[in-house]
Amino acid sequence: MRLNLIVKEKFFMNTIITIKVVQKDEGTTFILNKIEEAFSEFDRIVKRYTRFNENSELSNLNRQSGDWVQVSDEFIYLINYMLNMSNLTKGIFDPTIIDFLEIYGYDKNYDFSKLNNPELDKIILKTVNERPSWKDIKVDIKNNKVKLVKNQRLDLGGIGKGYAIDCAYSKLNDLNNFLIDAGGDIRVKGKNESEELWHIALKNKKANEELEIIGEVHLDNESLACSGSWARKVKQFHHLINPKTGKPENIFRTVYVQTKTAIEADSWATTLFIGGINIGKVLPNNLKYFTINF
Repeated sequence: MRLNLIVKEKFFMNTIITIKVVQKDEGTTFILNKIEEAFSEFDRIVKRYTRFNENSELSNLNRQSGDWVQVSDEFIYLINYMLNMSNLTKGIFDPTIIDFLEIYGYDKNYDFSKLNNPELDKIILKTVNERPSWKDIKVDIKNNKVKLVKNQRLDLGGIGKGYAIDCAYSKLNDLNNFLIDAGGDIRVKGKNESEELWHIALKNKKANEELEIIGEVHLDNESLACSGSWARKVKQFHHLINPKTGKPENIFRTVYVQTKTAIEADSWATTLFIGGINIGKVLPNNLKYFTINF
């Protein structure tokens, strides 16, 4: 017996967000209201933490680098999460790589003409040698204050989508069976419309740009995140930058991470993609991963 499936989609974070709810005992109006609450979390987090909005809390902090800045409880939690990841991974996860991204042209104007600059490698090397370290960020937990080094900036690219999924999940948690899919980063609860664990296809883009399905996983109240060099690629650039070299990393073609929460899956997928198999030494015990080589 197949149960009724309610599916809604909206566009946030430069991707399609899909929410699927299996209707069992809950009323349709109740479900639809919960879905809208979940979508509103994506909207809220984008507005508060995007680097592309000058009025966001993130931009306000970045604009005042060098000074102590009062931040919200939520933001200080996110900053601490990222700095803990940086510490665990010896800087492979680096929340300050916005400087590298913009050097390549991944800014609000998407000016990838910078990739044609014959001095690009010299600029990258100079930045690697001169940029401040994430270790120099100061956090005053008691007073909710953060101090970045002068000209240092934060970016939530390594955790933002995962955290938004978890926030949306909390709005849907009164429901028994649902799936949130944010462009391939997924978190589920309960079972699908066939009353089975949610089946999630594992995809990979081949060298000829053809998308292939290489298998599937069954998620049991878990999350799945994907990092791939093909996701946001322009010429030699993609957004998964190794902070130690300043260059896009190409150890793997695709990495999947399966674990409890979406923020964990998101951050560890990014870290594993950049750091390679050696990162396995510090991976949490409850985490599974799959890598696809070139």
